[in-house]
Amino acid sequence: MAHKFDAKKAEILDSADRRRFLNPDSILKKAGLSRDTIFADLGCGSGYFAIPSSLIVKKVYAIDVQEGMLDIVREKIRVKKLTNIETFLSKESSILLPDNSVDVLFMANVFHELDDRGGILKEAKRILSGRGRMIIIDWKKMEMEMGPPIEERISEDEVISICEDGDFRILERLEAGAYNYMLVFGKSAT
Repeated sequence: MAHKFDAKKAEILDSADRRRFLNPDSILKKAGLSRDTIFADLGCGSGYFAIPSSLIVKKVYAIDVQEGMLDIVREKIRVKKLTNIETFLSKESSILLPDNSVDVLFMANVFHELDDRGGILKEAKRILSGRGRMIIIDWKKMEMEMGPPIEERISEDEVISICEDGDFRILERLEAGAYNYMLVFGKSAT
């Protein structure tokens, strides 16, 4: 079973240090979001991307497998009086959203934690609209002082291969900062 980030350490997710190497504003700009976008943040954690994305898009689904993380997001929603975010507790390979309901499925530093990548890709394909995009940001597979151990990381090429096997095609390879890559996928035409 893959390691999951501990909700008791959630303050790390919102730290100024993290903002320096994984800037949510810069990344969300690269994601090409618009006022009409329906955005799902899978593995939303403390809302690091879900909260700022709510200022850009029409609707945000903040999804996590840990109730403790969703409690943190709900408190931020309450304090900021945000009305376009819904939180969902999910199982790892089941996303409780309707078919074709999402324009962008976003996973930041989550893919390496998934036990059932094939299952989540089937769910991604199901919930994404016809022209929907899946964005995966994860840790570069190199030694560094932060992040998961190198043996838990997945290289860009490995993620692309897994996603292509799951019937997605790579649209863009982008930098997400010094320690992370950003991959944008579309559904394969089948």
